Amino acid sequence: MFKLSTAAATGAATIAIAVLPHVALADTSGEISLGHLETDAFRGGYLFGDFVLSVAEGDWGAELGMFGVVGRLHETYASAIWTREGHKVELGFPQPAYDRYAVSGLTQLMPRLALSSISTSRSRATAGVMTESEFLPYGAVYSRREKNARASMSLHGVPDTDIVIFGAGATFEAGAWTVDLAAEAVSEDAQHEWNAKAQVRKEFEDWRIGANIFAADANGAARTAELFAQFDIFKDAELTGQLRKSEGQEFMVGAGVEHDFGRGVTAEFAMVRAADTGLAVSAAVSYSF
Repeated sequence: MFKLSTAAATGAATIAIAVLPHVALADTSGEISLGHLETDAFRGGYLFGDFVLSVAEGDWGAELGMFGVVGRLHETYASAIWTREGHKVELGFPQPAYDRYAVSGLTQLMPRLALSSISTSRSRATAGVMTESEFLPYGAVYSRREKNARASMSLHGVPDTDIVIFGAGATFEAGAWTVDLAAEAVSEDAQHEWNAKAQVRKEFEDWRIGANIFAADANGAARTAELFAQFDIFKDAELTGQLRKSEGQEFMVGAGVEHDFGRGVTAEFAMVRAADTGLAVSAAVSYSF
């Protein structure tokens, strides 16, 4: 059986996007960050991306996306898409449904550091890409969007393995409350395991709070709980605080401040402390689109 690579998937998507006639940008969103991280285990700069670029002509189109940093620790998405009246189908190398919901507070506060524990909050497909060689999940995703709810289902396989990953997730909004739920069934080496997570968020006038629970048994990760809060300290500045606890590990405490310069540009500074991993400090400039 032939081998696939992330570079091949990216190249295929780039060609597909280039040859689509008379295309228009659609549903393009995400963030790119240029930053520096200082920890006991890692010191250096990074370029982090979490985005999806879409082009479309009528109901048909293509998407190219990325999650992670330039280098080994990233996942690339490349898919042909079909959309109509709130329905969407993606075929190729799409982002797993599990990754689209209940995003970790640590990923939002200090994304480069969060990649070191990617198995805690992300899909088995994503964890495999970042921790195993020659691992490129292919599959399909179906999504449905309503006024106050959104849901997705995905099915992935991995070449030259017997791994099958079925995931589903949904988000529901009710006034100031938002609830995310996601689950993933993983079949591997004749064994069946589960990943599951949930997130609850509430919006107040000048601040926001939330909580996450992660049970990533299929990824072999410790069960983890998070609490996070965001405060608008000035008109263009936001303070974030986070508390994280994993089974068998010490509490992780983090705080960060972000300043919005307008036009999608922000500057961020964050510190995270854990008794077993030491102090991590990061600074970054980000562009959201």
